[in-house]
Amino acid sequence: MELGPDTVKKALQNVKYPGFTRDIVSFGIVKDIQIDGSKVNVSLVLPKPDDKLQSEIDDSVRTAILETPGVSDVNIQISVRPPKAPPGQEPGKAQKSAKLPDIKYYIAVASGKGGVGKSTVAINVAVAMAKMRDKVALMDADIWGPSIPIMLGIKDKPKATEDNKIIPLNKFGLKLMSIGFLVSEEETIIWRGPMVHGAIKQFIEDVIWDDTDHLVIDLPPGTGDAQLSLVQTVPLSGGVIVTTPQEVALIDVKRGVQMFRKLNVPILGIVENMSYLEQRGGGDVIDIFGRGGGRRMAEQFGVPFLGEIPIDPQIRIGGDGGVPIVESHPESTAAIAFTKIAVHVLDVVEKT
Repeated sequence: MELGPDTVKKALQNVKYPGFTRDIVSFGIVKDIQIDGSKVNVSLVLPKPDDKLQSEIDDSVRTAILETPGVSDVNIQISVRPPKAPPGQEPGKAQKSAKLPDIKYYIAVASGKGGVGKSTVAINVAVAMAKMRDKVALMDADIWGPSIPIMLGIKDKPKATEDNKIIPLNKFGLKLMSIGFLVSEEETIIWRGPMVHGAIKQFIEDVIWDDTDHLVIDLPPGTGDAQLSLVQTVPLSGGVIVTTPQEVALIDVKRGVQMFRKLNVPILGIVENMSYLEQRGGGDVIDIFGRGGGRRMAEQFGVPFLGEIPIDPQIRIGGDGGVPIVESHPESTAAIAFTKIAVHVLDVVEKT
């Protein structure tokens, strides 16, 4: 077998990130692989300074590469991901001039296309997190199709302080912010990139997110201005990608994975929504849309598969009525699946 970057990358997929079951490639740590004859040069970028972590990864990477046929020597360069600066600022000035709130973990929920139930997943996972943690918030960054007002049954408008800071609304143990709180249901939002960036930046910097440790962010579908604006504004702890089993939806998973990887955002995993239908009274489940595609995509891209969410009329009823299924039917199969996803996300981001 000819020695090449793909061969080395495959070997590095066997190197686990210390303390996790995921490998360093899926974590986005491997940035560059260069081959010079039988010598391999690897560039790694860690999420934060940590001498012990750096030593462990250096040893594991060196061992894995040297065991690869055709390799005689390896050179490893390890750096640390710089803090993200707001647009127009140099990275070195970010910490001095940024007005970021004191939030520990920013968690994005995304999808490659619309109609896969991304907002349903984001809301139910956030509500499940709020049952396990005291300081959880949910931000609706889907500027063109905000879902939080309807799906959480909120008609109130947020108030502002004297210094023009927005006071988030509260429900189900969550602090909440959405563009839907600020515009009427009849109003159509037609914004270009700069306006989208300004709104997302304001929702992060001008909302009083005091006492918030975990902020779940419901992104609009696709890969565009909102996603780029968010990454430019906050240091994302990780992203969850939502899909359905159909082939047409799975094709777009690749875009979501590539987006997060290009933006240096750790991928927390893939969720398959509307995976199957449970029959009343038991019996075999019905795979309406072809179950299992999400798991296959996760395996293909080397990222965790977070679980299958079944089709349940109570999810739709809860979404229309303002009470998520995690709150209304916590013992249901769907609610348990949402809760397991929340547990996994909390476990990963809090250990990173």
